[in-house]
Amino acid sequence: NEALDSVREYIGEKYGSDHLPNKPVVYKSKKGAQDAHEAVRPTSVEKTPDSIKQYLSKDQYALYRLIWRRFVASQMKPAILDVTTVDIKAGKYTFRANGSIIKFKGFMSVYMEGKDDVGEEEDNDKENILPELTEGQILQLLGLTPEQHFTKPPPRYTEATLVKALEENGVGRPST
Repeated sequence: NEALDSVREYIGEKYGSDHLPNKPVVYKSKKGAQDAHEAVRPTSVEKTPDSIKQYLSKDQYALYRLIWRRFVASQMKPAILDVTTVDIKAGKYTFRANGSIIKFKGFMSVYMEGKDDVGEEEDNDKENILPELTEGQILQLLGLTPEQHFTKPPPRYTEATLVKALEENGVGRPST
C-alpha cells in the first residue's frame, strides 16, 4: 500500500491528475502464478533511473529503467488512440494507408511496450501519422515506390518484448 500511495502521488505531481485513475490499479493473478512474494519494484519511486544512473553499470541501469517504467506505467490511465485506415482508389488500383493518432498518451508517457530507446518511440510515431483527409478528396501523387515484401524472421527480443513473451507463455512470474 505504501508503494501504491507513493507512485500515485508521484504520477499526480509529475504527469498530472488526468493520468491518474480514480483508484489504484489492481492486477489479478494468472492461473498457475506463484503468489509467494510481492513483485519486483523500485524501493522508492523517487529514485528515478536518471537520478541513480551514475551508481549503476550500463546493464543495471537498463534493467532498473525497465522495472521503474513498468512500475509507474502500471498505475496510470490507459492511452487513447484513434486508428485510421484510408483506401485510396486510383483507376483500377486501390492503395491502403494505415495510421494512428494519439489522443491521450496515458501510460505511454512513461512506457511503450517493445520500445526500449526514447528515440525509437519518436521515430515510429512519425512513421504512422496520416494527414487530415476527407472522403472523396482528390489526392496528388507525390511519389510511388514499388516494394516487394518478403516474409521476415521475427525481430530480436528487446528487454521489453522478452518479458512480454515470457508472460504470454507462462514462464516464471511477470516480475522475473
